Amino acid sequence: MKITYKTNNEVFNMLSNVEERTPSENDTLAYVEKFLKYDKDADLKQLYNDISKVHKLPREAIVKIIDIKPSSTEELMAILNSYNVAADNKVLDSILDILRVL
Repeated sequence: MKITYKTNNEVFNMLSNVEERTPSENDTLAYVEKFLKYDKDADLKQLYNDISKVHKLPREAIVKIIDIKPSSTEELMAILNSYNVAADNKVLDSILDILRVL
């Protein structure tokens, strides 16, 4: 089975379009909705692409950055450290600037 990483917004949109959800899907939808950092209709593909252009990061790290939407260098470094990714201050500032636009 191949693992595919999805942002909270992607999961929310996928489950919102299911007409007859299972109890587990309803629970997941409610959980994900609590943690949305962006408008429910936001298309985050451009945000993903912009972040991936700044620094070569694994998809799961970019998805986590989008989901958490860190507002400080320390928060962003904590996310990147959990994926064993090192980045200099210029890269960190660039990613934070991209996140501030939304």
